[in-house]
Amino acid sequence: MTEATRVVDCDVHFRAPLEAVAKHFDEPWKTRMERDAGEGYAFPTFFPTPGGGDRFNFGRVNRRSQPEMGASYPGPMDPEEIPEMMEFLGVDACLVLEHMMLISGGIDADDDRQQTYTRGLTRYLLEEVVDPDAGQYTALPIPVSDPEAAVELIDDYGDEDGIVGIYLITGGPEPPLGNHRYEPMYEAAERKGLPAVFHTAGSGLDEYHVKGYEKFISTHTLGFLNNNMSQATSVVVQGIPEKFPDLDIAFLEAGIFWVGLMMSRLDTEYLKRPSEAAHLTRRPSEYMKEFYYGTQPLETDVEPRYVETMIEMIGGADRLLYASDFPHWDFDRPSIIEDRPFLTAAEKAKILGGNAGAVFGI
Repeated sequence: MTEATRVVDCDVHFRAPLEAVAKHFDEPWKTRMERDAGEGYAFPTFFPTPGGGDRFNFGRVNRRSQPEMGASYPGPMDPEEIPEMMEFLGVDACLVLEHMMLISGGIDADDDRQQTYTRGLTRYLLEEVVDPDAGQYTALPIPVSDPEAAVELIDDYGDEDGIVGIYLITGGPEPPLGNHRYEPMYEAAERKGLPAVFHTAGSGLDEYHVKGYEKFISTHTLGFLNNNMSQATSVVVQGIPEKFPDLDIAFLEAGIFWVGLMMSRLDTEYLKRPSEAAHLTRRPSEYMKEFYYGTQPLETDVEPRYVETMIEMIGGADRLLYASDFPHWDFDRPSIIEDRPFLTAAEKAKILGGNAGAVFGI
């Protein structure tokens, strides 16, 4: 590696103070959210979130009390802390996901909460968080429950400086995100040149779709994988890459080993039942080799040759995006890439920042 290597973190999390976000909402939600903030709620009442934010082990960065980890404790954060996070990690630019976005994916009632939330959050992010000159970018939080509203949001804000993609939360949407009802939002994103960023969610004991697990380690192992695998299957089988060939697609926060598994499994099924994936002109794995994948949490506690093989299997270093997932407890530093001996300096530079430049224009 050289000192000139540019590092772009494609997944930094940020939880905004509720009272700050509320100012960017229309009534009656503005008043309701300000009331929630005054009463100490971590999330506004229109999110189905038992236990508030504490169960995420997430919050304000506090490197003074926990310098060995740079970890976090529950509580909101200020936008001024984002440059601190970047300096702590040693990154030059980052893609910021506001944490409440992960909760909105679970809203499935036929009402306007998701549309209201995503539009108000977009205003907040643009006015108080996004700063391309400081290397701070974000993607539009998409209300998948209402594809028409999603198209309007993309049309209204897709050209704003600092907006470099659309966020789609993989935990919650039904039908899955390859369904034809979502095609207008993919068309709008492709037209604006915005990549579709699929971010996983749904790993908590109380939110995992199978009830009865007794420990968080079980659902944290399964949930992120399940949700990304289910949505990737839907996106590929329903032919989204064929229908929108200029739409870049990225999947975040489930490591990379699941990708090889799904490539193999989907190819096996496709070769037996190709008529059920009539939109495809190639094997599923060939489409998946054109997707991008966030590295976190990179599975390095295995034989190094397995990691090397998996990277080769999914399309090589060109398909990987460095992601820290900071400030979660299991975040990855850039060294997770720098320390892989089988990667060349050029490959490391691509993963750490070069690929993000190509995908997001960062």
